[in-house]
Amino acid sequence: MKLPTKLKIGGLLFRVIYTDHNDGPLDGYGACDIGNVTIYISEALPPKQQMSTLIHEILEAINGMYELQLNHTQICVLESGLYQVLTDNHLLKEK
Repeated sequence: MKLPTKLKIGGLLFRVIYTDHNDGPLDGYGACDIGNVTIYISEALPPKQQMSTLIHEILEAINGMYELQLNHTQICVLESGLYQVLTDNHLLKEK
């Protein structure tokens, strides 16, 4: 699965950094730092889980940027549903 190092979200170019699980702001699988326009993903995760986490952090960025006020459970459900649709319909690029 091809994982990006940059993503344009809402007109901003986010850096996507794959890093050690305990490094920097990463205290779980992923983190979104809108102020620094950066998404962090744990490199310890398998590629499919990295992609799932990336989708989650994209939703976190959209939620914060557009002040949607979605709670974490809603974001998790959206991520799970989107990941299922994208994978089952072969919309995610393989290497």
